[in-house]
Amino acid sequence: MSVKIHNLFNYFSKIGSEGHKAFYESWKHTADVVVKSPHFIRTQLHRNVVDTETYKYYNFAQFDTDQMPMFRPELRTPEWAAEMSKYRQSGMMGQPGGFLEIATYDGKPMSPALPQTESSVFLTSGYTLAEGVNTDELEATWKEWSGADIMNSTPSVGFHNAGLYKQFTEGRTNAFTYVVRAELTKPGEDLKDAVQVLEKVRGIKLRDGITVDSSLFRVLPEGVFDKN
Repeated sequence: MSVKIHNLFNYFSKIGSEGHKAFYESWKHTADVVVKSPHFIRTQLHRNVVDTETYKYYNFAQFDTDQMPMFRPELRTPEWAAEMSKYRQSGMMGQPGGFLEIATYDGKPMSPALPQTESSVFLTSGYTLAEGVNTDELEATWKEWSGADIMNSTPSVGFHNAGLYKQFTEGRTNAFTYVVRAELTKPGEDLKDAVQVLEKVRGIKLRDGITVDSSLFRVLPEGVFDKN
């Protein structure tokens, strides 16, 4: 029987005043706690490679259940609260949320796969929806409005696959209703080809009531942890 994977997207807009090294050490300290869970599968820390004014990092982690404290507030123990307090005191500001992979471009699961190549980048877009937006219609046409069709029709960037993720977390701890994460295996010298595609995706006109934040991210090798 296949395992239903529950994904964590945790976006970081602030990493503290001491920069990447201190951020990574704080993030790793928390990751060392999370990986001990019997329900943990994998985590991958992504770093923004083109923008500094938006989200600088996001963490993409998988679990085999939604019964985890980052998904369910009622499961947060005093020990978990103490750990999160240390996390906030370091100056990190995250937006965690639980997401289900509800579709992929080629129909094959993306989560929790590792990048296809060392040079791969992930064009990742987070979508915030206002009240009243028809989500059924959106989900039926996601390949168009997310730019996945544009990426697939641009052979030079080595489009591998794209996944559509929908938040299931109650209380919306993450601002995004949907996240689209697409892997480009040939971003080009100095990311030139990938940036050109990113600009096309950013230029897509969305319907009223939808806002988006799109950028390019790369998985940090030292930020990949698997189940022991």
